[in-house]
Amino acid sequence: MSYTNPHSEYIDKRIQDLRIQEKWNSKIIDTTHEDFIEDFFNNVFTNFILWAFTKAYLKKHPCSECNEPSKERCHGIGEERPVLMKRALERVWPDITKPICMRDILIAFLEEHKTTKFTFKCKACHKAEPKAPRRSKTK
Repeated sequence: MSYTNPHSEYIDKRIQDLRIQEKWNSKIIDTTHEDFIEDFFNNVFTNFILWAFTKAYLKKHPCSECNEPSKERCHGIGEERPVLMKRALERVWPDITKPICMRDILIAFLEEHKTTKFTFKCKACHKAEPKAPRRSKTK
């Protein structure tokens, strides 16, 4: 039996919001998954997660460790943004010679969160969490 994130229903709502937005129409083509991830994981996708999981939503969900108010969105070790991006890209854009709309990548990225232990934490618990090894460039 696979894990289902308790925020899956909210993620589905945010995917629906994303589908009707008049943005994220840019097309990507002939870019390796590794280059795409390196270019976008720490800016566009960070900001996207801030948009998807709003401060108002965080207020409804206390820290998953100490029950204090949540301030941070936490992917967890082994489920960091780049890992989820890679899974999403492999699923929806296996042939990089064909163009893909950025919206399709973002939707797939959010869908990947539904099977992870994505959660929210207070600043102290987030800071105390073990860190994944530094990403090494694939070039």
